[in-house]
Amino acid sequence: MSEESESARRSPRAPVRQRSRRRWAIIGGVAGTWVVLAVVTSSVVSATVALVVIAGLAAVTVGGLRALGINRDHPWIQRIAARPWRDGEDVLKVAIRHLPDVFVITPSGSLLAPGLVELQLNPDDLAALCERMDLGVISESVSEVYEEQVTAYRARLTGAGRPSVYVTSSGSVPPGRYRLRQGDPVGAQAGPRQAEFAYSAAQPALATSGGTWYEQSPAAYQPGPAAGRGMTTIMAENVPPALRLVTGSSVTETRMSGARAGRGPVELMLPDVPTVSREHAKFTFSDGRWWITNQGRNGLTLNGSPVAGQQPIENGDTIRWGTTNDAPQSRVEIS
Repeated sequence: MSEESESARRSPRAPVRQRSRRRWAIIGGVAGTWVVLAVVTSSVVSATVALVVIAGLAAVTVGGLRALGINRDHPWIQRIAARPWRDGEDVLKVAIRHLPDVFVITPSGSLLAPGLVELQLNPDDLAALCERMDLGVISESVSEVYEEQVTAYRARLTGAGRPSVYVTSSGSVPPGRYRLRQGDPVGAQAGPRQAEFAYSAAQPALATSGGTWYEQSPAAYQPGPAAGRGMTTIMAENVPPALRLVTGSSVTETRMSGARAGRGPVELMLPDVPTVSREHAKFTFSDGRWWITNQGRNGLTLNGSPVAGQQPIENGDTIRWGTTNDAPQSRVEIS
């Protein structure tokens, strides 16, 4: 009996972090390589020297690629990182298993679980997934699994109410991959069960050859009903209106306060051109309106005037991503 009570008081083991798994994978790969070299060369010293040479060549190669501007956001790297054999359902299953990655481990060893989590999928994967079920049903189901994991790990939930997971699309996520992040507090009281906005499954996003910028007709971003338990109201008053950036024939959209725009791994993907910074601007929603803040070094203009500090934006405003005449320009649509 005492053993059972002691087991009940003992905190479960914290989930292995993605960074830790990657670190152990690298250590295992290096150790395996050294063993193979030792067997081939029949010499511990020769195997160690060969391993150092290989590591040096790898470091030089990585440095050279970065000097050429080929980083993890480059289309080539995106294609290498992609998992084309996974469809949307496979990606969702993998992501669900790793939902505890968002838990925060405190210095005392206890676990904190964010009350709101965002699961980002590639636009094509999300579109394929939405062909099978409504986005609201997906978010509701993932939220239930996350709630069970919070209980299983005995994590302390941050915020009031039930934990929620809402599924969104991001062009910066390679096909077959996913990204987990703590959700934005705006609209957290309503959560995705009461404030989820589904993409039109009939018009899936189209990825370009680069894989980091996709084109979409504005008509494809229509709010859709999100199915859920006892749900009667879809749009909550405290949820920001959709902010859409139309750059030529390409469209990117968000409802998340604090969303970043640029050509890097951001929420609002912009064309991959030299005048666009990796994180060029930040959009926040407060006092019932959207605001823009310059985050890049290449210059940012709103309706022809440089952006200084935090400035409000309105429907129909124009944003130029850079100071040169050939810099791309976006039209703001708020709905």
